[in-house]
Amino acid sequence: MRFRLRVILAAAVAVAVAIALTSSVVYAAVRAELRDQVDRDLVKRAHEVSKFPLGLACEGPGETPLVRLPGARLGGPSGYVQVVCPGEATYRPSGGELALPVPDRARLVAAGESEQFFSDAVVDGTHVRLLTTRHDDLVAVQIARPLDEVDGVLERLRLVMAAVALGGVALAALLGLVVARTALAPVRRLTAAAEHVTETQDLSSRVETQGTDELGRLGASFNQMLGALDRSQRAQRQLVADASHELRTPLTSLRTNVEVLAHAESLPPEERERLRCDVLQQAEELSALVADVVDLAIGDEAPADPEDVRLD
Repeated sequence: MRFRLRVILAAAVAVAVAIALTSSVVYAAVRAELRDQVDRDLVKRAHEVSKFPLGLACEGPGETPLVRLPGARLGGPSGYVQVVCPGEATYRPSGGELALPVPDRARLVAAGESEQFFSDAVVDGTHVRLLTTRHDDLVAVQIARPLDEVDGVLERLRLVMAAVALGGVALAALLGLVVARTALAPVRRLTAAAEHVTETQDLSSRVETQGTDELGRLGASFNQMLGALDRSQRAQRQLVADASHELRTPLTSLRTNVEVLAHAESLPPEERERLRCDVLQQAEELSALVADVVDLAIGDEAPADPEDVRLD
């Protein structure tokens, strides 16, 4: 994967994570606020219902509590009331055909052994918020309110947040592309210069540098490296030229003396001795030149650490 594409993906992923976290926090806050509002309405409704003699509903079929609720499904915003009587019996005002679920904890609330509590339930396919609270001795009241409006608002909020998230990721990818093109321009120039040097072996080319940031320092360091390599290459060529010039003279003289010594039987003894000494001197001079060349080739290279060697 190209570096520019990685930058774009990194920007898009970072924005996506940020939007996801922000959306989650906003969604949780809105959901909690809406449900808290519903819970407050249920508590208010429970306070109003507590004024009615609901306990009489559990004493016999002839007793009818004075409770009148709207005809909306499950009571609508006004709430839907169900009385939990001792034992297994329940009572609903006239017009209440749907039975609310009665968990075991509701019986404990009726008996005064548990505090009031909120719960969610699905009644006849409708999502409701349910408050179970104590009314009279051995009587509990359940008040349900549909959550259709709340669920609708949350559904629209999810759609809006999803659209915002997709738009944000797309915008982040676009901005990442623009930023990558601008920020990575020095890197492209540096890459082009390195490829040019690799193809042409031209160490005289340089990279245009701007600024003193990391990329600017990288370009300057690359130019310094090219300069050092250029100087090293020039020094190497000069070394080879100087070495060949210095070695040519003693080699020529040595070869001439050796050729003359090949016919030493025709030379006087003192002449042969002089040639022999001359050959030895030139050989020593050649050895010294070779040693100097080796020293120049090594340059500033650190010498190897000595190590013990077993001679056996």
